[in-house]
Amino acid sequence: MRNFTKFLCVILALIVALSAASCSLSPQYSYKTDDVELPIGVYIYYLYNAYNEAQSLAQKSDKYDSEEGTYDGNKSFLQLEITDDDGKTAVAEEWIKDKAADYMNKAVAVYHEYNLLGATIDEAQESEYRKSYKDYWENGYEYYGYAQPALKETYEPYGIGFDSFFLVSVTINLMSDSVFDAEYAVGGPKGVSDEELHKYFEDNYTSYHYFSANLYVSTEQPVVGEDGTETTQTVNTPMPQDEVDKYTADFTAYASELEGGAKFSDILDKYNEAYSASATSTDNITKMDADTTDELQKAIIALEPGKAQQLIIGTEEDSRQIYLIYKEPIADVTESYFAEDGKRDSVLSDMKSDDFKKLLADVAATLSIDVSSACNDYKPSMFES
Repeated sequence: MRNFTKFLCVILALIVALSAASCSLSPQYSYKTDDVELPIGVYIYYLYNAYNEAQSLAQKSDKYDSEEGTYDGNKSFLQLEITDDDGKTAVAEEWIKDKAADYMNKAVAVYHEYNLLGATIDEAQESEYRKSYKDYWENGYEYYGYAQPALKETYEPYGIGFDSFFLVSVTINLMSDSVFDAEYAVGGPKGVSDEELHKYFEDNYTSYHYFSANLYVSTEQPVVGEDGTETTQTVNTPMPQDEVDKYTADFTAYASELEGGAKFSDILDKYNEAYSASATSTDNITKMDADTTDELQKAIIALEPGKAQQLIIGTEEDSRQIYLIYKEPIADVTESYFAEDGKRDSVLSDMKSDDFKKLLADVAATLSIDVSSACNDYKPSMFES
């Protein structure tokens, strides 16, 4: 379920109200091998998702006019060159068809590996999802407080029935997670031992703690509008330099205490008592982006494990903050981190997700896949309103 919950959010977010000419539902297959046959509705669904992805990419182009809603002067973006997150540049229409084919190949590969490895999914869980999704399909759902139309109003006009929708949205993703687990489980074909996983964790993750204080004072001041209405606005006033110097000296001393073995929670309590404050700490264990432009994250990355420092962030005196940062040796938290439910799966997914994508692509390349000519009857232009 590691990837499925995230995928569900993406599916709901992609649903948009569309209008188009009706297209009759068809029992035809789209892709098949000796052990799997996917209905044409699955191909149309993937084509539709690829269309939405391509449109989002096209809207990032400097040829997109957001005010007019046009692409290089045209309502359609299908002939516009787009560049995806992998750096591939292609005409949108061709990119969409290629992307849909990639999705299909992956789905076929998932089925093949599922059967080969004897993987299983929780059928009772799948059944519960079917009930929920059937309700979404027939009656709609609520998304961030907004009522959404029945899913069938979006998909059926294009030839996507409920069974195809559910197969892609739920079943194949559950199967994919099961294949991943079987492939990389200890003792699996490409099993990852605890030692390997812990080493990956310690080489790639960061454990850090910090708290901060404002180096300015905020006050509410009255403001009279042009119509004579009086309101208030927040005004920040820089602290006097002697107070800033005191914070700097104390935070530097706190850093020394942390490096000497003091607990971060004790230092936080000490600060709150000394300054009559109610600061809370941010504690996190995560992978950090080495290319980040965030000044705080850059400082954490640069800090040596077991070290602490005070850091003032902000170029304007009326918005500066001072931070106390401590970077914990990651090996100190490995055991406790992996003792938590789901953490092993999470790190394993992070470690092997790219390998798994390549594995599925390699599997698909070895299979004899029969692509139905019916797929050619469906064009990206069918989704344009």
